[in-house]
Amino acid sequence: MKDILDTIKKNIGIDDENEHKEEQETIIVPEHSLYEIILMKAKNLDDFDFALSQITEEKNPIIMDMSTLERDSPEEFKLAGEKLKAFRDKTGGEAILLCKNGKNIIIITPPEIKLIRK
Repeated sequence: MKDILDTIKKNIGIDDENEHKEEQETIIVPEHSLYEIILMKAKNLDDFDFALSQITEEKNPIIMDMSTLERDSPEEFKLAGEKLKAFRDKTGGEAILLCKNGKNIIIITPPEIKLIRK
């Protein structure tokens, strides 16, 4: 019966294909299906280097507490800041300071994730 109705609609010029096109859903599949946000404390420069490797290799954003590194080893803290600047320049990743009231907490993201400051 449906075939007969479709044939009659086509012969008369009534075509409901446009209606079906509008009803179809568009499915968008993200390039990276799931982001794991890593929370960590950088106790030394090795922890900081590990964090940067996680960002570049695994594409995971990291929220990092840098206060222990700053308190225990100011020289390594300064070197970590220089490495972070080089990381941002080289990869296009982003880093912002989230908190500075006694704790230096930063978020570092790969270039695929943009941080919006408001």
